[in-house]
Amino acid sequence: MATNSTNTPNVSQSDEVLVIEQGRRIRALHEIISRPDLTFDEQIDETLRLGCKLLGCEIGKVGRQDPENNASEFLNTVVMSDLPARRGIVLPLDKTFCQVTFSSPETIAISHVAESDFKDHPAAAFLGMQSYIGCSINVHGKKFGTVNFSNRAPVAKPFDESDQDLVNLIGSWISVMMERQLEAEELRKSKEAADAANQAKSEFLANMSHEIRTPLTAILGYSDMLRDEGQSREEMDHEIDSIIRAGAHLQRIINDILDLSKIEAGQLVIEEIEVQLASMMHDVESIFGARARDKGLEFELKYDLPVPRKVISDPTRLKQIIFNLCGNALKFTEKGGVTVRMGYLEDTKQLRFQVIDTGIGMSEEEIGRLFKPFSQADSSTTRKYGGTGLGLCIARQLAQNLGGDVSVSSEKGKGSTFEFTIGIGGVEQLRMATQLEDMQVEAIEETVSIVPNSVRGHVLVVEDSPDNQDLIAKYLIKAGATVEVVDNGLMAMQKALTRHYDLILMDVQMPIMDGLTATRKLRGEGYTKPVVMITANSLKEDRDKCMVAGANDYLTKPVDVRHFYKVLQTHLHPGDKTTGKTSVA
Repeated sequence: MATNSTNTPNVSQSDEVLVIEQGRRIRALHEIISRPDLTFDEQIDETLRLGCKLLGCEIGKVGRQDPENNASEFLNTVVMSDLPARRGIVLPLDKTFCQVTFSSPETIAISHVAESDFKDHPAAAFLGMQSYIGCSINVHGKKFGTVNFSNRAPVAKPFDESDQDLVNLIGSWISVMMERQLEAEELRKSKEAADAANQAKSEFLANMSHEIRTPLTAILGYSDMLRDEGQSREEMDHEIDSIIRAGAHLQRIINDILDLSKIEAGQLVIEEIEVQLASMMHDVESIFGARARDKGLEFELKYDLPVPRKVISDPTRLKQIIFNLCGNALKFTEKGGVTVRMGYLEDTKQLRFQVIDTGIGMSEEEIGRLFKPFSQADSSTTRKYGGTGLGLCIARQLAQNLGGDVSVSSEKGKGSTFEFTIGIGGVEQLRMATQLEDMQVEAIEETVSIVPNSVRGHVLVVEDSPDNQDLIAKYLIKAGATVEVVDNGLMAMQKALTRHYDLILMDVQMPIMDGLTATRKLRGEGYTKPVVMITANSLKEDRDKCMVAGANDYLTKPVDVRHFYKVLQTHLHPGDKTTGKTSVA
């Protein structure tokens, strides 16, 4: 709205002058915005100078307005006098004429504040401006800010329609250019992010090649050495132990990669079962306490009492998070020790775990890279300590799936504290441990016997891999069972329906007929003997499919020998001194 106007007795002459003046202004503006030697900011500054000159104002500025926080920030400023207006200044929005401009769909033009409807506006006294003209800037359809020109004294020539048109033209041009700048910036950031992701994945693949080939070198090399008949028993034991350690390390790498793939594909299934926390923490101490002592480090469990005795969660995934954090803490600690604390957060109904170490620590920059897949805090970390760079990414996503999160605080050279929380699940009534004795667990001796002839029975092994056939048959024979082997589900059906077996060990994925189909058909024929599935698939839904098909039990590859013998003892008779035999059909 303009508060002053000029009498124009000769309309046609006035219109002609107005057109000529507007043309001159547009050409001047076009000359600025067409200059390839100017950056976007420089073009805005030159445009503001032009506006000040044409409008007779001291100050030209582009500002960003934030009504929610009552803030008006100077982005670009041009001052034609000694006024202290500069980029970065933030003023209270309600004490500026920008508030009126920002909320108005039209240009605001005030030639003489003291003689206008705005003489009592807070901006009149706060800024001391007596002339003001401005319009709003829209970016991608949303109000962004304003472009405006102002003066401490009334302008010599009152603002007219052509002045308002000029300001509108400048505002429209700045709006379009800002949209282009934002799009270019988003494109640049996207490209940088894509380049960084590709670089990280390239480094990850190179690291994976190293991580996989290293244990494979030990496995293949020491396996070949076992052929040397001139070795002592001690040398052979060393080679066997090395093969087992390298194999376990390789399995952990593969599990990390598979877990990340499941998480990214949205296929991670979280169980909800009862978790006895004292027993779980005892397992943590048993495993990592021994490792710490082997390195000459201390390892301690602490409880911020009272804590729940049990919660509803996924014990496998919960252990995976704790084991990952404890394993990292020991890996990066050479002196001092590691402490694991557990507490209960009453306000959020969450369990809190802290893994505190006195290790190498991290900088803020390194912390920023920690939870990204395919990356580690420092590339030298990979070279010195090994690892996939996936563990913490997986740990965070597991914690979030369990109703919590993972965070870290650290100082270079002074150790780190990793903290994670999980929800307590649908526990009807929490039973709290109020004293340390409530969290003590008696050590349970392993009751599984893996001595020869510990079971007896006739077992049908259904497996298409010759190496796995031989390995599983040797396990069974050592235990005392007699064995027959077939390599597909169809042959297994034919055998099982015509001969007596005390147990069938059934692989899931096989040619001709898979294990699930064979098991369903056997149950459909009234077959009642135990069937145990063996599969490389470890998801909960895979186990459920086996049980629905009619299996009595479920084993995963690679076979855990102790668990394998537990299953045998569950489904076969106690052993005698009969020697096991095998046959292949």
